[in-house]
Amino acid sequence: MYDLNFLDTNSVARSKTIPVRHFSKAVSSGISFPIVIFASDPHLDINKKSPLLAKYLTSDMICYPDLTTFTTLPWVKNTARVFVSATPASTSGNNNEVLLDPRSILKNQLEKLKAKDMSIFSSLEYEFWLVDEATREPVISGTNAWSTLRLAKHQQFIDQLVLNLLKAGVDIDSVQTEYGKGMFEITMEPSFGIRSADNAATFRTGIKEMAMQEGFVASFMTRPFESDVGASGHLNHSLWTPDGKTQMTADASRPYGLSEIGEYWVAGLLEHACALSFLQAPTVNCRDRISPNNMAPCNATWGVDNRSCAIRLKKQGKHGLYLENRIGSSAGNPYISLAATIAAGIDGIERKLSLPAPIPLDKLCTDEGHLPPDTALLPTDVESAIQCLRKDDVMMNAFGEDFVNNLESIRRFESEKITEEDKYASSRLLYFDYI
Repeated sequence: MYDLNFLDTNSVARSKTIPVRHFSKAVSSGISFPIVIFASDPHLDINKKSPLLAKYLTSDMICYPDLTTFTTLPWVKNTARVFVSATPASTSGNNNEVLLDPRSILKNQLEKLKAKDMSIFSSLEYEFWLVDEATREPVISGTNAWSTLRLAKHQQFIDQLVLNLLKAGVDIDSVQTEYGKGMFEITMEPSFGIRSADNAATFRTGIKEMAMQEGFVASFMTRPFESDVGASGHLNHSLWTPDGKTQMTADASRPYGLSEIGEYWVAGLLEHACALSFLQAPTVNCRDRISPNNMAPCNATWGVDNRSCAIRLKKQGKHGLYLENRIGSSAGNPYISLAATIAAGIDGIERKLSLPAPIPLDKLCTDEGHLPPDTALLPTDVESAIQCLRKDDVMMNAFGEDFVNNLESIRRFESEKITEEDKYASSRLLYFDYI
């Protein structure tokens, strides 16, 4: 069987499974998925106020398998997985075009980067939660991050996870426990172009499937428990020549070791940080991660190896200098996160934006005495985050009116389901199992 798969806007895997004998037809003619998928919450509860329903009603989008993504899944018997991408498809019954598929949006941004004779080498770094399926209790207690003993408790599951993902083409770099009950962090080896986002999609869905087989629930929900910190989805990346042989972000002769292009790129990320916050940390629950002094950035700052900042410059990576975009949460869609980062960085290069002073290593980004003038605060509520994106012409152009209108509508729809009196319990019902 072939599993034809994509991640929707909510980072939920959606697919159709077809027999091998029908695969060639899917390659040549595509397969259809209803656009209503994108007008729904993670449970596919349809938002009846979605502008998509008014504009496209019950239309389909046509998706085509990307044969370069073919892989077998060791944890799913007799099944090969192939990612699909939507065309800017003509929807049924009219000639309008709509592009909502995050993978296709990323492909557009990668083409723009290629036109500037650059490529991006990147990897998503995710934290996630693991709970017992029956009791819903975290599988490890306490907040002892990097603990050998906490990790050893589930070493057999972790070992199988790492081995299976490698067989599926995802090379795990490291595994550790994190600062939360049942919280883990896994990093992946970086890849060029769309491959890193594809690896992240395989990783996310694979972990959830393998956990389910072992009687666990794995979740990339950002902050399910009030007593714990939020989980992140950092994007580690650097710029290279198209042939992948020469790094373009680093220049040891310049201040901070950043090349001129690298400085413009970081300045672009800071310029658009507020809009990035909504795109890379998209759910209502993601806003609960943003608070001072918990290592989740709360403003548009950068620093050399400073974990409190939105953008962290790391000089000692095994592939050389790289940038860590720390704005994203674990719930963020990897294709959207990478596409938004590219769009922001390209704008910084095109406009030759000035890079503000970094936050010193021995200071936090909340230390007002070291903040550059007019440093923007990242939005802490959904309405503010929506407005940040709306006011950002670069991001609006990169993602398109249909995509933004729908994303805004979905987040407001989800807000109605979260009660302030029992915020975390109602958020878990909405997000935990599927994200």
